[in-house]
Amino acid sequence: MQSTKLKNLPNALTFGNMAIGILVICLMLHNNSLFGIKFACCLIYSAVILDLLDGHLARYLNASSEMGKQLDSFADFITFGVAPIAIFVSSMDFIPWYVMIVVLLYPLAGGFRLARYNLQEHCEYFTGLPITASAFIMISILLGHICLNGQFTTQFIIFYLFIMLALSVMMVSSFRVNRILKKEEACTRQNHIN
Repeated sequence: MQSTKLKNLPNALTFGNMAIGILVICLMLHNNSLFGIKFACCLIYSAVILDLLDGHLARYLNASSEMGKQLDSFADFITFGVAPIAIFVSSMDFIPWYVMIVVLLYPLAGGFRLARYNLQEHCEYFTGLPITASAFIMISILLGHICLNGQFTTQFIIFYLFIMLALSVMMVSSFRVNRILKKEEACTRQNHIN
């Protein structure tokens, strides 16, 4: 009975990841202050940790399942695909059409990346930049700028859009990223950096 409960722990961490993403989006709707943005960025960092832990734990507990894999992708789409965009646009009073196009491309590329990952048959490597890594880069740049400058300048917005566009292209590209794990471990892992 105890081992059955433990095997649900990886999915509980995945739900925690998903909850953080939803919380960040809601937070940005009601509190787009500098403190709110910094706090939201820190929440995304904590979700990255949960996303790393759920996979290691699933492998350790031998709790692999198709349900866990699908839940992980949904969680990653919300937390690493949509939530970073919510943080970025929350501080803008007006969003020009060209900004909106790039802002839409990022989660669409992330969704494609996650769907392609779930359909791939090999497990020795990732194809394209994982969405978790992409969100980590975006949030780090955003948080660094906020801490140093305290507000979004026009120059930063343009720079950030180029970063977002580059990350979108990297997620849908076909270059390979080798896994750190051995092949046998990678192939038995349930939740992972997507």
